[in-house]
Amino acid sequence: MAQLFFFAVLALAASVRGQDCVFPFTYGSTTYDSCTSASSTGFWCSLDAVYNGGWRWCDERECTFPFIYNGQTYTTCVPGGGLASPWCSLDAVYQGNYVSCSDDVVIVEPLDDKPEACHFPFEYQGNTYSTCTLEASSELWCSLDAVYDGNWKYCGEEDCVFPFTYNGESYDECVEDIDGGWCSLDHVYQGNGVSCAEKPCGETINKDHGVLTSPNYPNNYDHDMDCTTTIPARGGTIYIEFQDFVLEGGASTFGSCEFDYVEIFAGERSLGTWCGSYGPGNITSNQDVSIKMFTDGSIADKGWRLKYTVEGATPFGPGLEECGGLLHGQHGHMESPGFPVAYHDDIDCTWTLEDKHSDVMLEFSDFHLEKPGQYQGCSYDFVEIYHGLERVGRFCGNAAPPTTTYSEKVSIRFKTDQHTVGRGFRFNWTYLHPETTPAPPMMSTTDAPDGSGEGSGAAEDAFIF
Repeated sequence: MAQLFFFAVLALAASVRGQDCVFPFTYGSTTYDSCTSASSTGFWCSLDAVYNGGWRWCDERECTFPFIYNGQTYTTCVPGGGLASPWCSLDAVYQGNYVSCSDDVVIVEPLDDKPEACHFPFEYQGNTYSTCTLEASSELWCSLDAVYDGNWKYCGEEDCVFPFTYNGESYDECVEDIDGGWCSLDHVYQGNGVSCAEKPCGETINKDHGVLTSPNYPNNYDHDMDCTTTIPARGGTIYIEFQDFVLEGGASTFGSCEFDYVEIFAGERSLGTWCGSYGPGNITSNQDVSIKMFTDGSIADKGWRLKYTVEGATPFGPGLEECGGLLHGQHGHMESPGFPVAYHDDIDCTWTLEDKHSDVMLEFSDFHLEKPGQYQGCSYDFVEIYHGLERVGRFCGNAAPPTTTYSEKVSIRFKTDQHTVGRGFRFNWTYLHPETTPAPPMMSTTDAPDGSGEGSGAAEDAFIF
């Protein structure tokens, strides 16, 4: 009763509707991944990773869309059901946890305008994750849906947890002990962190559909940009629709875009250059599409927004690499694509040696990758070795990974950037303790050569596969 009164008093004093819930959060000795009715008659959430007095009631912002109710899937609030106002579920599959929706709520169709943010917690292959994970991947990632459905992204600074604890100290901002600093993806740092260094504009898209915008959209973009965003076709067809387009206008000469502009390429071929308020029309391409945005040092506007879909492409994502895969056999070898001539740009492959309850020896017999400048580390093309989920090291140039024996699952990741290639590499593996299989029964010396007798029949059956 005292706790209920405590929350009632806070409800009158706090005006926190605009603040965001922190998931997961700890209240008492329990950790919650979603809104809870603990010690309360309504659903609430904490505004801190560990409850410290800051909280608010949950509303439609915490609902899961889409959610399943009575066998049907809903992407908006559900009217009726004995309630005076529409409602939505707090779980991907309705389990009795719901909140009422406000009259002016607008729910966006998730397929068209899915936010570029992790969904915590999320479910992947039967397991639930409250933070970014290395599962089925060599780089931390998260799902954009409550239940992983192919929409994902690599984790970055925006997914860090503040405050977090590192070496017994609490941090409300990035730790400045390396260039650009870093932050933790867990409430208590467990080795999962990302760099806070300023990221260059432009990227290679790793999803089959979504929405892209210019930096800062719908606020003014930055000056002096030269960014290229690439949508790989991967054997499929790319469909692009520009939904908004406002850049600084060009010179008075018709068709001139000499200040700020967007240039679009299909493969190596330029489709045109646009500026002002006359953007590209719809685009369809079976080749990779690159959107280059260039701005000068003066006059900026809100930029652009586009919707894209890639259909019929080779699938990829966590656990689905474009090359790589599970390596079979007691021993064998593998080469980088194109070896020994040259590998390709924009590769991201992972090969995995499964755990056969036997030590496995990994040896690189040839190794030649792009070599970065001094003090730059392996930031361009590299090979990473993982022992279980622990990264053993990152290697590039002519510095091959050392020959090492491992005791559990080993993953070899190969990643390249968009320019400059090398010969590549070749590695060999050998399991040191072969799996034993019973030998087939041998023919008895008393068996007749014509096949008569019980021994002959047993031996013959043993060699039928």
